[in-house]
Amino acid sequence: MSSQSSSRPKPPTKIANGRFELVKKLGEGCFGQVFLAINSETKDEVAVKLEDIQSSAPQLEHEAAMLNILRQPASSAQVQPQGVAELFYFGQEAQFHCLVMEVLGKSLEDRMQSCKGRFNLKTTVLVGDQVMRCIEYLHSKSIVHRDIKPENFMFGVKGKVHHLYLIDFGLSKKYFDKKHNPMKQKLSLTGTARYASINAHRGLEQSRRDDLEAIGHMLMYFLRGSLPWSGLEAKTKQEKYKKIREKKELVPLSDLCGAFPEGFQEYLNYTRNLEFMERPDYKMLRKLFRDVREKEGVVEDHEFQWFDGKKPPVDLVPLLPGDGLIQPDDPKPGGRRGGFLCCGGGSKTND
Repeated sequence: MSSQSSSRPKPPTKIANGRFELVKKLGEGCFGQVFLAINSETKDEVAVKLEDIQSSAPQLEHEAAMLNILRQPASSAQVQPQGVAELFYFGQEAQFHCLVMEVLGKSLEDRMQSCKGRFNLKTTVLVGDQVMRCIEYLHSKSIVHRDIKPENFMFGVKGKVHHLYLIDFGLSKKYFDKKHNPMKQKLSLTGTARYASINAHRGLEQSRRDDLEAIGHMLMYFLRGSLPWSGLEAKTKQEKYKKIREKKELVPLSDLCGAFPEGFQEYLNYTRNLEFMERPDYKMLRKLFRDVREKEGVVEDHEFQWFDGKKPPVDLVPLLPGDGLIQPDDPKPGGRRGGFLCCGGGSKTND
């Protein structure tokens, strides 16, 4: 272990001709290391991801390309799309690919663990609504995420402490380029098995429906604290995935969602029955959460349980409406359909 760490190239202390100066290490991921840094021009904090250029599975260049696509406003009224971290720089420094982006706060998984391993209903519907905004925007750019999980949604900082951001586009993939991608079969599972759709387990190419179904599983995880297919014992990863798939197929939605408002069961029933190329009704799905929110009397977008009914001690930036996004298969003026180019994703599975 020590010989491996000592053989690693030493991270640079400054990025982009001294524009960004590393302060401290925040953690590590499958791509490399994450650092807190300071923008020497503005004195603002930023996050820096470093990846060895000799990595066997490079991801940072792909992530930078994705962020570059997603940063483009959905309309002239939007300066920066909500739920997308701002990209400040991507390049090579010594032996590293370097990505500099907006610094973010706690993940949904962090927040859940701080709430004794479970979200209340009010918090879950607020999360559900924002997660849907994020994924509808991503899909409007012709991209599917393919790794929906609580660790891949992070809150902002300061005035955006109640804004959710979708992160980690290493497995994201374009599903539409002038026309919808064709169905492929007998594929290995991409993503995180706990939240993956049943069709992803079956080896089918993922499309918008799979991101949406995975969101439904994630929301039930928040409400229940665990899922019926969590913690299954198996001797191999393949056996574990098989058991998870079988459990997902066998557990009735009435058992999975029955203790909670019927909107959650309606959500999963709808997303599990979508066709591969079908354009989801995002407005209807968001309304399921908004109806629960109204019944629960949730007025403000920041009424998460960790704020304990109090407004955060900062001036909050209001959420953008996020309605009326055009999907690439929506008819356009003149009979054309829209599409955006991006890079294809890799393949990875998680438990």
